[in-house]
Amino acid sequence: MKPFKTAEIYAADLQQAYDYFKQGGENAALRFLMRYEQTLRTTMMHPHVPRLRLNGWRQIAIPRSRYAIFYREAPDFWFLGGVISTVQDPAMIQAKLLIREISAGELPSE
Repeated sequence: MKPFKTAEIYAADLQQAYDYFKQGGENAALRFLMRYEQTLRTTMMHPHVPRLRLNGWRQIAIPRSRYAIFYREAPDFWFLGGVISTVQDPAMIQAKLLIREISAGELPSE
């Protein structure tokens, strides 16, 4: 099984999502974090389950949130591109992912 690597900004994405839920209270933020961790475990165990999108990325929604984990396969690893709100322009999401992909420097271009 290939290892997973994260984009440099991945932790900041997760913090931003956590902070969004924390506006609803500490328990809301902790519940989001538990759902995120379960989603990440599922992704790591079965990375091919979400369909491959035309842009080369896969996306798995974090239940009961507006966030999803975006990731793609590289030759030697899986690249976790971000925890991004899906309530925004899809072109903006794609632009963010492209910047992160280029910054990683090790991914195949498609």
